[in-house]
Amino acid sequence: MKYENLKKFIISTKASKSTIYRFYKKNEELWNETKIPSGKRLFPIDHVKYFDSEIMFDENKVLRQENQSMRNLIDNLVDKDSLQFRLWQLDWSFFITVAYKYEKNQKGCFKQMHALYEHLEQKYGDATKLRLFFTSEPFTNRKGYHNHMVLNVTNRKLHEEILNEIRDFFSFDRVDVRPYDKYKAVVFYMTKEGTINEDWDILGNDLKQDGLQFEKN
Repeated sequence: MKYENLKKFIISTKASKSTIYRFYKKNEELWNETKIPSGKRLFPIDHVKYFDSEIMFDENKVLRQENQSMRNLIDNLVDKDSLQFRLWQLDWSFFITVAYKYEKNQKGCFKQMHALYEHLEQKYGDATKLRLFFTSEPFTNRKGYHNHMVLNVTNRKLHEEILNEIRDFFSFDRVDVRPYDKYKAVVFYMTKEGTINEDWDILGNDLKQDGLQFEKN
């Protein structure tokens, strides 16, 4: 991981010193990723994305809502016949957000997700089971849409290679990757506005075994 001192980090994030420290005060797990090798604190360059993309900040705030009330909500209150609940019961490897550099509408996002899956299936489909569920949402701070997706790759040996393949596929865009955690409830977050029209789809090379063969958009 590459680091910058505070002066350079202020330039990279376009944020003030007080804004930076206020952000880390609210996000202790990210503060722990900074370091002080020689008396001056250094900040991971990878953290810049939390300052120049409002949507990324909002999503990560949601992802940190891992508490007992959330567990109870999921375990006891969710409609167990719903698509969301059935997706939540499945295994997933990663939660990924793609924020496009250039403005895309819903149809453009839909095509991008299908193109990504077809690329992964063609290259890795013989070596692993793949499953991808995505939704498209409008940005809160600019025009256009972005994508959330959960991805399952059963062959763990291919995890890093496939993540690099995804980053290369979206080389002009911002890609945020998180290990999937069932109790962070991202599937419910992704579907908070429902699943309609071209806002979502489920893709995979073994959907029948997953019981999702009739759920494709």
